[in-house]
Amino acid sequence: MDIKKLQYIITISECKSISKAAEKLYISQSGLNQQLNKIEKELGTVLFERTTHSLKITEAGRIMVRYAEESINHEKRVRMMLKDLTDGLSGEIRVNLAMEQGAQLLCRIYPEFHRKYPGIVLRLMDSKVQEQYDLLLKDQLDVGMVMICERTQPEIEYIHLTYERLLLGVPINHPFAAQYSLTEEGDYPSIDLALCREEEFSLMFSGSTFRQAVAPAFVEAGFEPKILFEARGNHILALMVQSGLCLTILPESQARLYQNICWFKIHSNPYWESCMIYHKENPPRKAGRYFIELAVESYKKDGNTLFPGEAYTLKNKK
Repeated sequence: MDIKKLQYIITISECKSISKAAEKLYISQSGLNQQLNKIEKELGTVLFERTTHSLKITEAGRIMVRYAEESINHEKRVRMMLKDLTDGLSGEIRVNLAMEQGAQLLCRIYPEFHRKYPGIVLRLMDSKVQEQYDLLLKDQLDVGMVMICERTQPEIEYIHLTYERLLLGVPINHPFAAQYSLTEEGDYPSIDLALCREEEFSLMFSGSTFRQAVAPAFVEAGFEPKILFEARGNHILALMVQSGLCLTILPESQARLYQNICWFKIHSNPYWESCMIYHKENPPRKAGRYFIELAVESYKKDGNTLFPGEAYTLKNKK
C-alpha cells in the first residue's frame, strides 16, 4: 500500500471524522470516502465503522494505523539517512528546549551550530517532559531537553548534561537572611527546610517535574508547603521572593541569576538531572547529533556536569 493511502488512514484516525480529515488532507470529503472504501475492499475488512453522525475505529483499524505509522516513520528514516550520506547540510531539525535553561543553552551553542550547518533550520518547541516523550514516540520531535528525577522511558536515549542542586531562596529582609554567608569554599550556606514550616512558598506548577523533585524535601522536613502562588517560569518565582512575599526553590543555574536573593542549600540535598533525549529507534540526523554534542561540551566547559560536594557521590551511584 502506498504512503498516501497510509496517511489517509492515520489522518482519519486522528480526526475521528471523514470531513475533518478531508479538510486536513486538502481533498474532498467524497473523494476521501471513496479512497477509504477502496482501501477496506483491498484489505477485505472494515477499518472504521461509520454512521451519519459518528465514526469509530475497529480493531483492524487500530492494527492498520500502527502499521501505517511504522511504515511512514521507516521511510522518513531511510530518506534522512540517504540525505545525510549525500550532504546533510539542509533541512529542518525539531528541537525542544526546556524553559529558561534551554534558552540559555541555545544562546551558548547556536553560533557554532549555525557556522557548521547554516542550511539547517532549528524548529524550536517548548513542551513538558511527558509531552516530549510522546512527541518522540510519534516521530514529531527529533531532539529534546528534559530535567528529570529519574530515567523512566526505556525507548528514550538519555544523554547526561548535568546534575543540578535545587536551592532555597529567601528575601534579603527575611530573618533567615541574617544567617547568610558563603562557606570558606565559596559554596552556599546550608539550612534545615523544617525551619520553613510556617513560611509561604511560590513554586513551579503542580504536576511539573520540578515539583516532583522538591516534594521529597518537604516530606523529609515533615510538612506540606503553604503555597502562595504557582508559576510556569523561574523568573516569576524569583520576582515574588525579591518583593519579600514568600520563599521559593529554584535550580542552581537559575538561582545564580538573582544576586539580591539569599540562597541556601537544603539539608536533604534535592537535585535533578538535565539530559538531552531522542528516540533510540529513530535517532536524529547528523546535524541533530552535532547539536547534542555541542550541548554536552558546553556543560563540560562550564564545569557544570556535576555540582560540588555530594554530587560526586551521586554520580558514582549512577
